[in-house]
Order: sequence, then C-alpha cells, then structure tokens
Amino acid sequence: MTVAATPEDARAQAEREPPLIEPDVEPQPVEQALVDSENFEVAAVVGWLNIEDFESSFMYGARLSYNISESFFVEGGIGFAEAGETSFERLAGDVELLPDDDRDYRWYNLNLGYRILPGEAFVPGDYVFNTNLYLTAGAGATDFAGDNRFTVNYGAGYQVLFTDSVSLHLNVRQYLFDSDILGDDKTFVNTEVSTSVSVFF
Repeated sequence: MTVAATPEDARAQAEREPPLIEPDVEPQPVEQALVDSENFEVAAVVGWLNIEDFESSFMYGARLSYNISESFFVEGGIGFAEAGETSFERLAGDVELLPDDDRDYRWYNLNLGYRILPGEAFVPGDYVFNTNLYLTAGAGATDFAGDNRFTVNYGAGYQVLFTDSVSLHLNVRQYLFDSDILGDDKTFVNTEVSTSVSVFF
C-alpha cells in the first residue's frame, strides 16, 4: 500500500530540518531623518548682509515656509541689519551721508522655492541625513534711508534634516532695488550669506 505525501507533510518536514547554510550576516540598523508630515516650517536666521556702498553688516531675521509638495514651497521672510559707512564717509572724516536712524535696514518678502536636488549625507555612526538643494525667487520691499523700495530677490539654499522636525539651512541670496541714496539713480545689489535652524510644525 502506497501513501502519497501531502504538501502539508512536506512543509512540516522542511520546518523540522535545519537549513544547510546558516547566514552569518546581521542587519545593521540605519537611522535616517525624514521630513516630518507637517507642512509648515519656521526658521531663525543669522548671517551677513553686504549692503552695496555701505559695508557688510550682521543680519538676523525669521522665515515661515509652507510645503506645497515635495518639490515646491512658499516662504515669507523678514530681516534686519544696520548699514555701515560709505567709503566717502571714511575718507572725508566728519561727513555723514545718513543719520544713524536712517541706517536701520529692514526687508520683507514672499518667495517661491523649488527643490532641485534631493539627496543624502552620510556621517560616521551609521547616520543618514536627508538633504535638499533648492532655489528661491520672489519680491518684497526694503526700508532703508527713510524710504520704502520695491525689491526682488533670488538665491539658493542647502538643507540638512537632522531629525524628523529640525533642519539646518545654508543660504545665499541677492536683493535688488533701485535707489538714489547716493545722488544718482542706480540698482543696488545686496548679498546675504546666512544660516538658519528651522522647525516643522
């Protein structure tokens, strides 16, 4: 009498027998910071602003962003600095082109951002940080020398996500506005180099 083995019998036999080769590889955990599911991001900004003809000055400000998608975001920002002396003022001695109150420099803008190169940064300790290279452009206004001037800006930034909700940004931006502060109408091109820490919420 012949008894046919059923699939259940074969499976039970395979479970009782040890594998011929025991794997000697243990999976290594990798901790990776991801973008939080929240769409808003607020950042504190510090850096340097080169005010054309008025030296470079320490600047500080804040930015609020809304992530429309994985690629696009909108951003509102405000910043503050204080203009230094012009080369003419330094050479002439007691000549002052602007009173101290008019040297206060403030700007605000609304920008559109586009992430062009998402990537990853690897560091010792089995950590992987998500990164983003992005471009921004927009418009706003600049309060300087007792006047308010329409200002356009553009720039680039690099973001490193340390955790799911905290990231570091490195920024370079150009601000352009027309003014006759020094007598002749000209386009001022001011450059910001800054860093910021942001939190998603």
